[in-house]
Amino acid sequence: MIRIEDSSDLNWINLYRVACQSAPLEISEAMLQQVDSGHARFVDLIGRGVPSYGVTTGLGKLVGAELDEVARAELPANMLRARAVAIGTPFARRVARAMLLIRLVNFLTGRSGVRSEVCRYLVDRLNDDFTPWVPSLGHGMAADAIANTHAFQTLIGEGFVYGPDQQRQPAAAALQERNTGPLALSGREGLALINGVCAAPALAMDAFYRLDELLGLANLVAAVSLEGMAAPRDAIDPVVGRLSSEPGVSKTIDCLRKHLNHSQIEPYRLQAAISYRVIPQVHGGLYESLARLREKIEFSLVDFSDNPLLDGERMLSVGSFHNQHLVNQVEHVALALAHVGCLSERRLHRLLSADHTGLNAQLAARPGLDAGLVVTQKASIDLAARLRLLAQPVSLFTSETSDGQEDYMSMAIPALTRLEEMAQLCRAMLAYELLAGLTAVRLRAQSPGDGVLAVLEYFESLIAPLEKDRPLAVDVETILQQFDHPGFVNLTR
Repeated sequence: MIRIEDSSDLNWINLYRVACQSAPLEISEAMLQQVDSGHARFVDLIGRGVPSYGVTTGLGKLVGAELDEVARAELPANMLRARAVAIGTPFARRVARAMLLIRLVNFLTGRSGVRSEVCRYLVDRLNDDFTPWVPSLGHGMAADAIANTHAFQTLIGEGFVYGPDQQRQPAAAALQERNTGPLALSGREGLALINGVCAAPALAMDAFYRLDELLGLANLVAAVSLEGMAAPRDAIDPVVGRLSSEPGVSKTIDCLRKHLNHSQIEPYRLQAAISYRVIPQVHGGLYESLARLREKIEFSLVDFSDNPLLDGERMLSVGSFHNQHLVNQVEHVALALAHVGCLSERRLHRLLSADHTGLNAQLAARPGLDAGLVVTQKASIDLAARLRLLAQPVSLFTSETSDGQEDYMSMAIPALTRLEEMAQLCRAMLAYELLAGLTAVRLRAQSPGDGVLAVLEYFESLIAPLEKDRPLAVDVETILQQFDHPGFVNLTR
């Protein structure tokens, strides 16, 4: 049971446990009372005739439209319908659950003007595994409004959720199965649900874990290539890490040295190519970027992200929903990830060079008759080009909507969702490199380091030695499948 009693409980670990492990959630009555106090202040301001965006007025360009009492009552639910325009495959369940929790966390500040009933309802839906179906394409709007609409319209019995068979199910039917009715909204609760930053940090958390695993894989593949290259160990000497101010450099060196422990392979050349010497710096760069991404996600959990801001007797029109700090770091992660993938392609190229390895050219069993592995590098060039394209700063491709009222947007969701495609490209590039690295290590006929030997033994029955040319796509696909196997994943840790 995760019990939230104060702001210190709203942390990364609890987010992960609720979103990814479905840990049950409980909110203290003191925090819920804080929510009701904020709601009471909001009701008082409205009662005194203070205008409120999205409550007494329309939204966006229609902010000048004043609403009567009938329209005000209809507006909260109506705004959860009009903005449900996204399409495509859904966000993962853990992402959608994280969205619910992050929005709940923001409400607990008491600055959004919602009732505690909304918070209690969100807790109940998290606890009974009511998970919204949020499509992944079509999120070009300020903040996360479109994603939030798809997520939170389910609370009023509209839209879709994940069903028992992982297919989408009408939210109304899912609520009925849980013997509960839809949430009745009032005041600014509709606006509070669609406002704010919750999809972006939820997607960022998911990306963090995926890319953290990918980094472990990249380190292991690099270790195999180091052995295949018979590269000197100078670049991963502990002194390099001690002399660097970046923790990622020493972390990478420690990891590589562990994989290469007890190696009997003698260096072929005095100095390896740069692509082999800068592994700690490039992989360490991704490590650092991910660490900072985690920090920005944690900031997003506690930062106010709504509009307007309820502050005592004031209702302030603000831009707190614009998560620039997070999206900037996402762009940094994309760049760091692209460097990891592109470095893999360069290492692969050098593995095929007889001058650099002392092995047969292109690692061909019968040079001239056989092409060996040269075409794997050509395939990797294709992936590297795609990777570089995706690494461009998506957040700069902003535009304007609502006749200019909403004239700048973070583009956080497109910036985040492209990371998954980048990760898949990197995995494929690492698979090509690993095939070449395993081939080179086998040709050396010397005992490699402990981690590399474990990989060699793991694939012994899966990937036959390259004794002559054969279609290599099957081998690469086999490697890609094993990347997700628990037995192999354990080797990367």
